[in-house]
Amino acid sequence: MRSDLRRWAGRAGRAVATLLALDACVHLYWTTGATWPASGRRSLSINVLGGQVPFTPGTLLPLVAILTVAAVAVLTFSGGRARRLIHRLCGVVTFAVATGMLVRGLVGIAWACGVGDGSGTTFYWLNLLLYTPVCLLFGAAAAWLVGVPDHLGRAVALALPLVLTAGVLVAAYGWQPGEQRGYRSPFLASVPSRYLDTPIARFHYVQQGQGGGAPVVLLSPGAAWAFAWQEQLTALSRTHTVYVLDLPGQGFTSVRDPHFTWDLKGMTAAIDAFLNGLRLPQVALAGNSWSGGWALAYAQRHPARVSRLALLAPSGLDERDPATWEALKMPAVGELLTNLAAGRSFTASAVRSLFVHKERATDALVDEMWAPGTAKANLRSNYRLERGLDWRETERALPATRQPALVIWGRQDTVLPVRQARRFGTLLPRAEVHVLEGCGHALTLDCPGQVTPLMEAFLR
Repeated sequence: MRSDLRRWAGRAGRAVATLLALDACVHLYWTTGATWPASGRRSLSINVLGGQVPFTPGTLLPLVAILTVAAVAVLTFSGGRARRLIHRLCGVVTFAVATGMLVRGLVGIAWACGVGDGSGTTFYWLNLLLYTPVCLLFGAAAAWLVGVPDHLGRAVALALPLVLTAGVLVAAYGWQPGEQRGYRSPFLASVPSRYLDTPIARFHYVQQGQGGGAPVVLLSPGAAWAFAWQEQLTALSRTHTVYVLDLPGQGFTSVRDPHFTWDLKGMTAAIDAFLNGLRLPQVALAGNSWSGGWALAYAQRHPARVSRLALLAPSGLDERDPATWEALKMPAVGELLTNLAAGRSFTASAVRSLFVHKERATDALVDEMWAPGTAKANLRSNYRLERGLDWRETERALPATRQPALVIWGRQDTVLPVRQARRFGTLLPRAEVHVLEGCGHALTLDCPGQVTPLMEAFLR
C-alpha cells in the first residue's frame, strides 16, 4: 500500500514539475522578443493574462526563475529522498504551487461565468478550455501530493486555497464600498451643475463666461471631476465661454450606451458627442493627466474641431504607468485594489502625494476628490480605463498633430516623470513646453498661480 502511494506521489510530482518546467521554457522563449502565438506583446499579455502586463525580460526572467525553482522543488519533494530540512522546504514550495494553481483555477471559473470585466473572446475561450482546467487538475495533484500520507494535511492543502480564493473573489466582486450619495460640493454651490443628454451619456458639466474668444473645453483630470479646474474656470471665463466636462467615469456623468468601450475610441466618441450636443464646431481643448491624453487623441482624430491644445502633464506616450496603476490591469487584482483603495484615508494619502504644496491639499479638497469618486461606476472606470487605454496610437500620431500645443509639467511630478515633457516637445511640431519648479502632478490645484497665466496667454 505504501509503495503504491509513493509511486502515485512520484507520478503526480513529475507531472506537476513537467508542467512548471514547460511553462518556464515558454516564458524564456518570450524573453527573446518573440510573441507567438499572438501578434504582439500587448496582444500576448491580454490573451494570456486577460490584462496588460509588460512581457519584457525584466518581468519574464524572474518568473522563469520562480517556475524553474518550483519545478525542482516539487520533483524533489515527490521523490521523498532528500534530507529532512530540504524535504520540508520543498514541501512548503509544493504547497505554494498547489495554492497558486487552485486559486487561479477557481478565479478562472468566476471569469468564465462572466464575473468581472471581459478581456476579449480569445482570452475567454483560452481561460475556459485551457488555463482553468489545467490549473485545477494540476493544482489538485500538487495539493494531494502535499497531503500524502496525512489525511488531515490533504484536507488542509485542498481547503486553504478554496478559502483564500473565496475571500479574494468576495472582496473583488462581491463587496461594494459605500457611495457618498449625500455629499454636497462647495464648488457646485458657486457654479451650478448642468447636464446634457446624449445617446452615449448624460454629461455633467459646468459653464461660465460669455467672452468673445473661442470656446474653451476643460476635460476633468483623470480620476477627478470638474472642481479640479475651478481656478482656471474663473480666470478664463473673463475672455472666453468655458465648459468644464466630466467624461464617463468622472464626477456626476452617467453612461447610457450599454456598449460603451473604456478606451480611446470610447472616450473620444464621448467628447465628440458633447461638442455635437452643444453645437460647438471648434474649441480649444485642455486636459490634465489622463484627460490630457484624451484631448490629444481627440485632436488627432478630429483636427478641424480643435484649434488649440493645452496639455498638463498628459498621458499619450507609450510608457508604463506607476506600479500602483499597472496593477489595476490584472483581472481580479484591479477590482480588489480598487475596492480597498476606496476609503477616505487612502484617498487622502493618494491626493496629497500629488501636491508639492501640501497646505493646498486640505480636508475639504480631499472630500471633493473622494466623495464623487466612490460611485460604483466611477470606481470601476479606473481599472477599465487602465486596461483599455492604448497610448501607442497617440504617440505615433504626435508628429502629425498640427494644433498649437501648450505642454506644462511639474518638476516634482510623482505620477508621470518630467522627462516626458521633453519628448512631447520634440514630437509635437508646434509645442510650447514649460516645466514648473515646485509643482506636482495635480497642476491645476497645486500651482494655479503659475498654470493659469500660462493658459490665459496661450488661449488669448
